[in-house]
Amino acid sequence: MERTLTVRNVFLLCVAFAACSISLAQASKVELVSDDKGFTLLKDSEPYYIKGAGAKSHFGLLANSGANSIRVWSTNNEAYLDSALAYNMTVALGLYVRPERSGMDYNNEYAVQSQIEQLKTEVLKYKDHPALLVWGIGNEVDLQYSNFKVWETIEVLAKFIKEVDTNHPTMTVIAGLDPSKIYMIKKHCPSVDILGLNAYGSLENAPLNIRKYNWDKPYIVSEWGVNGPFEAPRTAWQAKKEPPNGVKANQRLRRYQQKIESDSVMCLGSYCFLWGQKQESTATWHGIFLNNGYPTEAVDAMHYCWTGSWPEQRAPSILDIKLEGTNWRKDHFLSPDREVTLDIDVNTNNNSEIMVEFRLFPESMSKKVGGDIQKSLEEIELNIVRQSKYQVTFLTPKSKGAYRIFAYIKNKNNQSSVANVPFLVE
Repeated sequence: MERTLTVRNVFLLCVAFAACSISLAQASKVELVSDDKGFTLLKDSEPYYIKGAGAKSHFGLLANSGANSIRVWSTNNEAYLDSALAYNMTVALGLYVRPERSGMDYNNEYAVQSQIEQLKTEVLKYKDHPALLVWGIGNEVDLQYSNFKVWETIEVLAKFIKEVDTNHPTMTVIAGLDPSKIYMIKKHCPSVDILGLNAYGSLENAPLNIRKYNWDKPYIVSEWGVNGPFEAPRTAWQAKKEPPNGVKANQRLRRYQQKIESDSVMCLGSYCFLWGQKQESTATWHGIFLNNGYPTEAVDAMHYCWTGSWPEQRAPSILDIKLEGTNWRKDHFLSPDREVTLDIDVNTNNNSEIMVEFRLFPESMSKKVGGDIQKSLEEIELNIVRQSKYQVTFLTPKSKGAYRIFAYIKNKNNQSSVANVPFLVE
């Protein structure tokens, strides 16, 4: 009987072919070597400097921007490894070791052993995947913790990996540097090969402190970017002040060049945060993309970091935002139902057509930390009185409380920038 080759059938054949190709591919041999010049990561005997991002999407743009690796925080989706391989990128694969702040009790031997056995099965499942680069055992288990037994779990898993997988180094990831963390890992986790360092504001002194605190193995900057909400200056009502995207993009570029790339002795590379979007105090703080998927000028900055040149078409960029003539660094106390004016300072980056949008949200009251999931906020209707290209006059809400107004701009390719100002209606 004659059959028609439908689009769906073609798609299924492509998926099957890709899966077959992956299954036939060989695991890469990844190893650490050192000499008088420092540490080097070798992949299949060739030096491999990590130019990576924490990423679960936008892989095509990531590869085209010059990246060669992604970091994911758990093994809950094999598609991330397969997608990375399809774009000739590697993966720092996380093993999700539950942090104490999530309710894990490291005095509960049954819970501890159950977690270990479950993660061992994940190691066996993925150890031969051709996209695998390094194992990331735990992420920020040191954040708000008091039970040092968690390091015993890290060591058990690292030691197990060394027994069953001789092709991939082990890493554990901590939230910032201090001498006690380095001491605990050196003492309790000798099977850990690499220190993963999540560093935001603390990245400024990381190359110095990692030596000062006597870490004697290589490290990867496993998360980095702009100063996090937890480091931000606050208003009198405790709202966090977020710099405009243009300020943040310039900070990313400087930190990469001066703090990451410059440490060729101990640093094996880095993963910028976040090649995507998430709600963390605001919906725009860490994301290199907006929640509608549009890329910001942070993509351009990383393209320059990884390739040494700017992309042909760059995003416009908001350099400053002012409410009633005073910029985002100041506190803004306003009366209810009052006309106020917001202005933005824009670098067009040679974009001839720029679209502007202003949006109003309530202030986030979330107290969560360490990347724990936060709920997105519901938008409030903005009562616009008049608007010109880079300015809007609006009526403040009638209800007292804390708010935040956002300015979004984009070019015809949807390359975007954003800035915001928190204000209090008294």
